[in-house]
Amino acid sequence: MATIKDIAQLAKVSQGTVSNVLNGKGIVSSAKIKMVEDAAAQLGYTINERAKILRKGKSKLFAVILPNLRLRKYIDFYISFTRFLENHGYSVMLFISDNNPETEQSILPKIKSAMAAGVVTFSCLPSNSTVYEDYGFAFHEVLYVERNISANGNYIGFEYGLCADAIANRILNEKYSSVILITDDPSFSNEQEFINSFMQTISSGTHECTVIHLHSDFHRIQKTAFQALSRTVPDVICFSTYGYAKAFREILDNFYQGLSTEIFTVSPLFTMPESRFEKYELNYGRLGHMAARIMRDQEKSSLKKTTELRLENTGFRNWVPSRSRCVCSNEGKRLHVLTLDSPAAKAMKSLSRLYSSATGVDVSISVFSYEEIHEVLTSMDSSSMYDIIRLDVTWLSWFAEKLLLPLEEIDRHAGNVCSRYVKELGTRYSHVNGKLYGLPISPSTQLLFYRKDLFESTGLKRLYQESYKSVLRPPRDFSEYNQIARFFTKTLNPHSPVEYGSSATLGSTGVAATEFLTRYFALTDHLFDSESNVLLTSIEAQRALKHLVDIKVASPEQPFTWWTNAAEGFAQGNVAMSILYSNFASELVNKDSKVVNKIGYAVVPGANPIIGGGSLGISRYSKNPQLAYDYINWLCNEPLSSAMTFLGSVPACAASYENYEIINSYPWLELAKQSFGLSHFQRTPAIQPSRFDERRFLSILGMAVKHAYNSVMSCEDALKQAQAQYEANAAEITSLY
Repeated sequence: MATIKDIAQLAKVSQGTVSNVLNGKGIVSSAKIKMVEDAAAQLGYTINERAKILRKGKSKLFAVILPNLRLRKYIDFYISFTRFLENHGYSVMLFISDNNPETEQSILPKIKSAMAAGVVTFSCLPSNSTVYEDYGFAFHEVLYVERNISANGNYIGFEYGLCADAIANRILNEKYSSVILITDDPSFSNEQEFINSFMQTISSGTHECTVIHLHSDFHRIQKTAFQALSRTVPDVICFSTYGYAKAFREILDNFYQGLSTEIFTVSPLFTMPESRFEKYELNYGRLGHMAARIMRDQEKSSLKKTTELRLENTGFRNWVPSRSRCVCSNEGKRLHVLTLDSPAAKAMKSLSRLYSSATGVDVSISVFSYEEIHEVLTSMDSSSMYDIIRLDVTWLSWFAEKLLLPLEEIDRHAGNVCSRYVKELGTRYSHVNGKLYGLPISPSTQLLFYRKDLFESTGLKRLYQESYKSVLRPPRDFSEYNQIARFFTKTLNPHSPVEYGSSATLGSTGVAATEFLTRYFALTDHLFDSESNVLLTSIEAQRALKHLVDIKVASPEQPFTWWTNAAEGFAQGNVAMSILYSNFASELVNKDSKVVNKIGYAVVPGANPIIGGGSLGISRYSKNPQLAYDYINWLCNEPLSSAMTFLGSVPACAASYENYEIINSYPWLELAKQSFGLSHFQRTPAIQPSRFDERRFLSILGMAVKHAYNSVMSCEDALKQAQAQYEANAAEITSLY
């Protein structure tokens, strides 16, 4: 195996230089960094990660002890736990106890020798065990998860009694008379809490219900299944662990086909629907996230204190419409939906099958391009067949009163649903002049995406420092953005590992205008003055357009036409930075992506991102407004919001941002949520109440942008022309209600 000495000899530098390069320390020239990196690659040298962890010291390492990695709940916990800590500069060591107390005890010396700052454990030790204290762990260094073995220790879990009570009440409501309850080891505190509550609730019911309780483990669940079914065929079987229910279902499918026994189970959170079980869900991804936060905070705080936290149960999640009517009464009914081509449209098509299955209502979704859908909306009248319209957020003020029904005229309680959405959205996706016209379906905001591996490269950071006398980091303004883009463009810097530093998206005039406004609102908040005069000839407007034109030399010769194309282009790995809308960013991790695990993300330069996406409203010409409202109320709520996001959209519901299957798949969503609140610009005239034809305005502005970008006109002349065109048509573009 190659050593640092071998690398030093091949690179013809000192061992100290090699050590500094490999550990990202010291001031080493970019030329020497490249020599060391090339030598290390040639010799096949890899850094000893364990030694690196030990050098970091006790404060940068945590250990986690799981019973196994075969059950989904432990995987969910571990992924979120590890993701949070690694994002905050810590490392995580994983140990498996297999629910064996001797194995768990044998793990503790290994954790101690690794100088871990703390340990998080699903402990299988007896209640009131002092083993952790005996091995020298202080109380603040141990966090017990689910199974609380110490009266004075730190603990995190769920409300297991409420969980059992909810399942038992469902059984009583269905008037089942015989139940088999299968749990894990009753000595575990969470299992005992579940069993006690379940039995108490069943016994307090108004009709007799017999319960047979069995306990099992992962190795014996098949045997337990045969044992249970050999006694009797119960009305319902309940499980405290989803993995056991899944194994039991396989036994039923293979050996007891046709047996109609209902299965209820406690389950980790699922983002997509599943019909094989009645699932009472607990968010183990959030449990892992919160456990990591507790350990991070304990390690950083000088004041150590005992923590006990019980997270709110998610519970039963309904995938079918809550107001679904009799299927036979809806036979032959159809809802027509008009929507924009986007990942959300594809998700809507897939998930609407659930609605149709539950209600008998066929949902026909018509998908149009950005240009096409505007033409359809402009010509829409009473002959229109559409019941539901997806409006872009920038078109809402122009079309709402003309085309949409106020939702509170359909359902007087419609305003209450707004509480489900993240507060950062405000009313921009739902209200016009104080009236509720739409529910947000795919809100989005701009984010800066960049190649994290390039920005963290020791050699490239040093070369950038040498070239510009500044630190290579995500740009805070567009002057920095353009400078970094030039640095990562191979024609301008032969040392760049990628061809282009940036990308430009300039397909339609509306899209081109957005590229300009992104830079304009990085400089100022207002596009119109207090008298509603447009400010296209201002110094800020000229600077913004010049910033855009200057990026041309650092971008692909052919600009992208739409943000889907821009995301696909970035995913090919040949662009260092790209500004994308969050509802198109799922393309970055598609199966053909070359940048998976290399994606960095930050607030856009100027920290004043433009919002996008849209809302669903009910057409004034709909023949079935109540049915249409039922549909959008169902689709724009949990758990559909999470499922839509998993399929490539962006959630509006606050609860979706606590679904860590989504957050771990698309980690930039948390920043997107914050970015909604950063948008503080005024892009329409201040005169109220009025309608503003933003589509027409953007067409004028976008043409000026294209003229300047393609060197047809200077930036100054292009903006003067756009100013004059707007002023000539202002009366038509802005009209009073």
